[in-house]
Amino acid sequence: MPAQAVQLFPIKNSDNAWRDEVFESLNNKIDQIIQQTDMVKIDDITGAIFQSKSDILGQLVLGLIKKNYSELLNQEYCDCPICGKRLKAWNKKVKRTIESFGGCLDLCRPYFYCKHCHEGFYPLDEALGLAPSSKQYDIQDVEAWLATELPFKTSAEAFKRCTGDTLSSDHMFETTNKIASHFDILDICPTKDEIEQKVNELSDGKFRRPIMMIAIDGAHAPTRPEPSSWKGKRGKGEWKEVKGFRTYLIDTDNIIHFISWHQVQNDKELGEALLTIKNAGLIPEDKVRLCAIGDGASWIWNRIREIFPGIKEILDFYHCSEYIHELADAQYCKGTRKAQEWVEATFVRLFHNQVTGVIRGINRMKPTSPEAKKKIKDVVRYLSNHREKVDYGAAKRGGYHIGSGAIESANKFIAHVRLKRSGAWWYISNANNILKLRCAKCNGTYDRIIQKYKKLDRKKVYAKFNLANSM
Repeated sequence: MPAQAVQLFPIKNSDNAWRDEVFESLNNKIDQIIQQTDMVKIDDITGAIFQSKSDILGQLVLGLIKKNYSELLNQEYCDCPICGKRLKAWNKKVKRTIESFGGCLDLCRPYFYCKHCHEGFYPLDEALGLAPSSKQYDIQDVEAWLATELPFKTSAEAFKRCTGDTLSSDHMFETTNKIASHFDILDICPTKDEIEQKVNELSDGKFRRPIMMIAIDGAHAPTRPEPSSWKGKRGKGEWKEVKGFRTYLIDTDNIIHFISWHQVQNDKELGEALLTIKNAGLIPEDKVRLCAIGDGASWIWNRIREIFPGIKEILDFYHCSEYIHELADAQYCKGTRKAQEWVEATFVRLFHNQVTGVIRGINRMKPTSPEAKKKIKDVVRYLSNHREKVDYGAAKRGGYHIGSGAIESANKFIAHVRLKRSGAWWYISNANNILKLRCAKCNGTYDRIIQKYKKLDRKKVYAKFNLANSM
């Protein structure tokens, strides 16, 4: 026996024509679903609803637009927002498709054209704040969010599986870069007030100021020359360094993250970024004990001293220990008891601020091989260059971090996870756009910059209307 269509909603309510249209559309859609679907299992029922949800929700959105904007939907006259001349709507309304998480709908609205200014206008579009693309801002938000986590093709597939709607990988790529291109470091960072509030909360009731660490490091990413075809032959690729820093407070066994900023950049550009956040008051030097940590790269310490003269400096203990272990392996043979004893004795002396004695002792070593001779020179040079940064015992007692795990994890989470994909070779500009958005996620500012992007894009799209309204 065929399924019987049942009218679920009352029709004909002259006081709410828009509501009547929504109910009639929903009744028709339910009839269609019942007649076209064998609803045997729960998967059949939910699948049928899922496939139709965009149409169902779109009609509801359209109904509410008709309720709230009936005057603009039926507008006959409009003053030109540029010259003020009175305009009459075209005889026929113009249709455009709108896609959002509130459904898909066709919106027919009046169009006005000023022959004097040679400009056309849709007052309803401006009133609704529609994006110029059919894909509205809520979809663009999720596009960018997914594309910063997954390859563009995989992002498009994930979007389709989760929403039932289709987006191309090209659209994902273009939308993500469009959004990120609006922003720079200060947009990605928390505000001065937010940082000071957390510092004050951590300082409350404590004798000493809290510790703020600035950790700096670099990681390599695969890049390709610009411009070159995305899908064609890319030309010779090159690994370039993603230089970045992370600022955070130390609270007992936890860290309170503030800022991560990673870009494919040189050390001068990283220094400019550090100076930018300093000048913006995002490093409250008067309220914290400021400390920098990094490996032995000279560019790190050159930039730090330029921007924060007098800052406490710590050489990453694990980077230092690599040098010590390599020397022990070369001099005493790897895995021997003698090598282990020498390493442990050297660490004890470093923790007691006896770096000068350690250097003298290494200088007195009689190398057992050419490799050991080279390692002796390397370690002496290394410790001599960083002797003021290896007082690990005092640093530990003061509550400072002596390892750079915080920036290493940021390198992996922000840069490696997304940029180092099989077959991926990036334009530097596109890689930096992805890194901006990933930093925003890490800094807790992603939703904020999406809201700012909407505001900026709407201002640009409806600039003529905004100009007229401000006069």
